[in-house]
Parts: sequence; structure tokens; C-alpha cells
Amino acid sequence: MITCSKFIKSKHAWTLLMLCFSFFCYANTHAHQEKTDRGKFYVIGMGPAGPEHATYKAIECIKEADVIFCSDDMSERFSTYLKGKTLLGNPWRGKFKYKWKDIEELGTREKKACQEERIRFWDEIVVKIKSEMASGKNVAILDSGDPGVFGPSHRIIEGFEEDEVEIIPGLGCFQATMAALKKSSIPAYDTRFVMLTAPFFLLGRPENEDILRDLSKYPITMAFYMALKHADSLIAKLKKYYASDLPVAVVYNAGYPEKEKVVKGTLGTILDDIKSEKESWLGMIIVGRCLEGQPQRGMIKHVVR
Repeated sequence: MITCSKFIKSKHAWTLLMLCFSFFCYANTHAHQEKTDRGKFYVIGMGPAGPEHATYKAIECIKEADVIFCSDDMSERFSTYLKGKTLLGNPWRGKFKYKWKDIEELGTREKKACQEERIRFWDEIVVKIKSEMASGKNVAILDSGDPGVFGPSHRIIEGFEEDEVEIIPGLGCFQATMAALKKSSIPAYDTRFVMLTAPFFLLGRPENEDILRDLSKYPITMAFYMALKHADSLIAKLKKYYASDLPVAVVYNAGYPEKEKVVKGTLGTILDDIKSEKESWLGMIIVGRCLEGQPQRGMIKHVVR
């Protein structure tokens, strides 16, 4: 009978050990190669308007991408950087309409059907992205503004594990709006905090004004996204809890050099001030004392008094 030590010293044993070692190395190398060959998934914040507000990192990630998802408008504004890329369509299709109706006009059954259709559509986008990644291609979604604030891309991001996606931050509408106003949202006088929201998120569904009553107890800068269509009802509700001379500004097309426009007023005057404006979507409403005078110097005076 052969002993263990003699077996290890034998030629056949060494051959067997070398074969096992080679197989182990091959398996590890092959697994690493598969992982390395898998494409990347970027969600890129493109900022408002065009390339002039996109970050260097955003442009570099577009260059690395093989496949792009973006809106038709975005593809036009960034056409220079999308040459040679495969464009797979608009990932926000049906975001605000269902069968040519505004989402807000839908009945209960239609809302449910709309929700199911949208989720199914987003799931299909996730499957497409994963398929492209598996074939070794880098995929990017071009999201306007900053994906972290009212970024619709998160409906797709949630179909991935955290380590499968890289989010590239961008210049948001709020930052572009405050730049147009040339004011500090905070520090500003005795302002306690800044609120970024939309009318339908703040008031809830069905609407409840209790939150406005509570907020009115504190000095605050309010920034409303997606508010132009609801400006009449929003201002009417704010006037119940705030003084009519509280400053208000509406910034249209923030960040678009050729279209940007600022209209300033108060809760008592702003609806008349914007009555003639035709833009009903691309705009932000800012409410707060930060809009008047010298807010940062006013903050210092408030602290030392």
C-alpha cells in the first residue's frame, strides 16, 4: 500500500495537483473577465438648457457610453456629443399623459391602468439596459437638471442594485433659478430652512392645508417645482397663511440664455404680474424674504442684534 508522502512525491500526484491549480486559475480569470467585460450604467444629470451647463464629468461619461436613452429635446441640444451613439428612445414616454389625457384628468380606473402601463414600460427599459450591459456596452440615461431632485430616472434606477449604477450629479433648476435671481436662499435674514417641493407633493392628495398653517410659524424659503399650472390655487392658499407683501418670484426657463426671464412681485401681486406669460411648464416659483434687500447681510444683523 502506498503512503501519503510517497503519493505526493509521485509524478502522477504532482500532475494532478498542477491540473487542479490550473483549473482554479482559469475559473478565477474567466469570472473576472466576465465581470470586467460587463458594461457600465450611468445616469447623467445634464443640467438645464444645453452643454453650457453640463459638467465636465457629464460630457466625459457621454463619450464613454455606447447606448443612450434621452428625450428628443435632449438629443437635439446635445447632438454634437451623441454622434455615433445608439439612441434607444425616450425613457419618459407617457410621463404626464395617458391616451392623450393629462394625468390629472384621469378617472380611478384609467389612473390604475396608467400606473400599470408606466411600471411595465420602466421594467422593459431596465431589461433593455441590462441586456446591453451584458453584451459589454456602456449605457447612459441623460436626465435633465440633477437626478437627485425630482429626477424621473430613479423609477428606472430602482430596478438595479446600488453597485450597478453610477449617478453623475448635475446643475439643478433650483441652482439656476437662484443664479438668475442673484440671491441667497439661505443664509437669508432669519430664514430657518429651504423647502424644495411641488404643490401636489406639499398639499397631498386629497389636499390638506394643515402643513401650510404649520410652516407659516417659521421663516422659510420655498421653492416650487412644476407649479406654473397650479399657480392660481397655490398663491391663493399661501395668502391664507402669509402676509400679502411676502416677496415672490417666478423664473421662466432658468439657465436658457435666450429664453430665461424673471418676474418679481408679492403674494398680493404676482398673479397679475405673470398673467400675460405664455410658458406653462418650464418655470420655478420662489417665495420668501430672501428675494428682497441684502439677505446675507440681513442674516448677520439678525444674529448680532
